[in-house]
Amino acid sequence: MPMSPSSRRAWAEIDLSVIAQNVRSLQTHLQAPTQILAVVKADAYGHGAIEVSQTALEAGATWLGVATVAEGVQLREAHINAPTLLLCNPAPDEFEAVLHYRLTPMIGDFLTLQTFVQEADRLSTPRNTLPVHIEVDTGMGRAGVLPQDAPLLYHEMVRLGVRVDGLAMHFPDADGNDLTSTFQQQARFHETRDTLEAQGAKFDWVHLSNSAATLRLNHSGENLVRPGRLLYGILPPNADKHPSGRIVLPPLKPALTLKARIAVIRDLPKGHPLSYGSTYHLKRPSRIATVLIGYGDGYPRSLSNIGTMLLHGKHAPIVGRICMDQSLIDVTDIPNAAPGDTVTLIGEEGGERILAVEIAQRIGTTEHAITTRLTGRVARIIR
Repeated sequence: MPMSPSSRRAWAEIDLSVIAQNVRSLQTHLQAPTQILAVVKADAYGHGAIEVSQTALEAGATWLGVATVAEGVQLREAHINAPTLLLCNPAPDEFEAVLHYRLTPMIGDFLTLQTFVQEADRLSTPRNTLPVHIEVDTGMGRAGVLPQDAPLLYHEMVRLGVRVDGLAMHFPDADGNDLTSTFQQQARFHETRDTLEAQGAKFDWVHLSNSAATLRLNHSGENLVRPGRLLYGILPPNADKHPSGRIVLPPLKPALTLKARIAVIRDLPKGHPLSYGSTYHLKRPSRIATVLIGYGDGYPRSLSNIGTMLLHGKHAPIVGRICMDQSLIDVTDIPNAAPGDTVTLIGEEGGERILAVEIAQRIGTTEHAITTRLTGRVARIIR
């Protein structure tokens, strides 16, 4: 039986209209004819891959991006047939599914190319029916062909009859304080592109920019960008900074709100220890509420003793270590707190707010890790 929010222990509310507006805002920010590839990997950063994909496409995105073959298969089985780019190399035995479900791989080495061709031949799939994109490694070090070897790889693809539709790279530090290396990588990529085109290559799609680069390098000579966290209203560091001055950011809003309920409230004496390890002792007689969410739900344990939750529009400090299934907050200064109340862990309440970006900064992690880590135990309410 479906459960109403009032009967759930912890849940995330996803506003698809916000995601649609974020896509439209990004499109307005881009220079025509640049198009949007909506990155929906990791269950759309915890927001729901199928629903977000449908919404992003309806709002104007033309491509989707996934990390794994299984994620691409999930979209295809939901009858989502938009061009879908694999952002990570498949395992060798996954190329059968890549071909069957018509996912677009990025290929940046000769062995992967050989695997792709052999599997196409085994399945009697014409080699030129499924496009591939060449991935160039300008400094990420994770995958891709080195710039000086790109012509050799391209000509081998041509010799084998493979259809080369795109050229791509990935910036490792487009959200950093110093864009010097980013500009150098951008230049190396375009030198590689120029070399390939001088040798006869024609690319329908050229894409470099992730979320940070989409905002900060809006002149990257590409016709496709790959925003991820921006779709969900999560800004990268230094989003509005450029060596030439401040950037006017498109209006983007967070699409996810995380909530949980209070199970019990107890009056405890001064000095009483709290939670595992007794890392917190009460400095005064206090009212302590047990909230039904923990690191088993993906709520960061590293927020122990330093984070807050919103209750009745006020920040309630997290006290003691966050447990796998529960957390403790001090509600002494919120006299109307009661069991069954809803607390907001990410989102706005009563004029106060807690952003995923702020949580990430507080615990020293990347912004999109906050929503991506939410487990299946957290119900999603999508509207």
